[in-house]
Amino acid sequence: MNLSSILFVDDSENVLWGLRRRLRSACPEWDATFVSSGAEALSVCDEHTFDVIVTDMKMPGMDGGELLKQVQNKFPDTARIILSGFSEDETILRTLGRAHRYLAKPCDDEILINSIRQMLDIRSLLPEPHIRSIIGNIEGLASPPDTYLRLVTALEDPNVDSDTVSAIVSADIALTAEILKLTNSAYFSVPTKITSINHAIRMIGTETLKSITLFMGLFKGFEGPSIVSSRMSTLCRRSQQIGVAASLIAEHEKLDKEACRLLPATGMLSHVGSLILNLNYYEKMEQAFELMERKNISIIEAEKELFGASHPEIGAYLLGLWGFADPVIQAVAHHHCPANLAGDEMTGLSALYVAQHLTRELSMPAVEETTIDLSYIKRIGKKEKLPEWCKIVGLVLESYNESGRKKGKS
Repeated sequence: MNLSSILFVDDSENVLWGLRRRLRSACPEWDATFVSSGAEALSVCDEHTFDVIVTDMKMPGMDGGELLKQVQNKFPDTARIILSGFSEDETILRTLGRAHRYLAKPCDDEILINSIRQMLDIRSLLPEPHIRSIIGNIEGLASPPDTYLRLVTALEDPNVDSDTVSAIVSADIALTAEILKLTNSAYFSVPTKITSINHAIRMIGTETLKSITLFMGLFKGFEGPSIVSSRMSTLCRRSQQIGVAASLIAEHEKLDKEACRLLPATGMLSHVGSLILNLNYYEKMEQAFELMERKNISIIEAEKELFGASHPEIGAYLLGLWGFADPVIQAVAHHHCPANLAGDEMTGLSALYVAQHLTRELSMPAVEETTIDLSYIKRIGKKEKLPEWCKIVGLVLESYNESGRKKGKS
């Protein structure tokens, strides 16, 4: 049996001793290493490959934030967890992009173990270490340039309401992902997963939101070609439309409330992988688009040929590292191919898949034939519902177009 290799870093020998004792019986499948400083951690990383590193934040000399920065630069394939006993904005900002997951200290053993196990399980989505390194080496998700300015302006308005702030955040994949990542971490000790941006903003507070936005806007702003920036703005808008349409389709089909509640955020997050590839590897993505045209293949096939993986599994892998709910991860991983999963009943993933195709097709009048896998729709017993779903998606698109026209006149 191949053992998973985990590195624990804490300057307290008592903490390390307790972890060693408890994990020996609870996790015999782990090869755990325990060190008491950042310098020692880097030294053992030079000699051994670790799947996951768990470090305390507040340590003398090299703290957890600096340690994870160096681990990210030298060993980007390693999944990274930080433990912190204090919640100042500065702590959060210094670990954005470096830590995949935040856990409050003292941390319950079950939460810590489950977090590590989920990180280990999600690695199967991207089995090649060099592909995981592509993701691990990215410090954060960049936002479209105008989002930062609009959000900061809104937050500085004493009369702004929460719906206005939520609308700005919800229209941006990067901010949506980063804020939901933060609020769904065990750092905030919430009993259930948060999928509402409004709820998430209330949870982290205005000042933390402003700090995160400033950090991303100042240091993560995209400086590549304008055509790529425009493409990403379109992707943000389209992803939001997909989420809304999928939720309405799910409600129309009377799916359970939890599935309907997850879909708006899942739609936004479904193309996180595309955002990563386009913003950080836009020159290579241009090659992917050229490959699509030349070989008449899908973007999925083109991405796999150039990167070794495509945006669904890349996005799902990242969301798994961040600790998102399994239904969200599964939907992101399979939003292009739900037929690959077992089952013959309609699910939230089915609604997401249909909404994605119909949103694109209804936005492009030149499309004469649907690209939806009709055999899959027939398998789940919903083929006759396609006309009704088209109407729902059409209403969503018209609503967004009307909103855009009003914005243009104002």
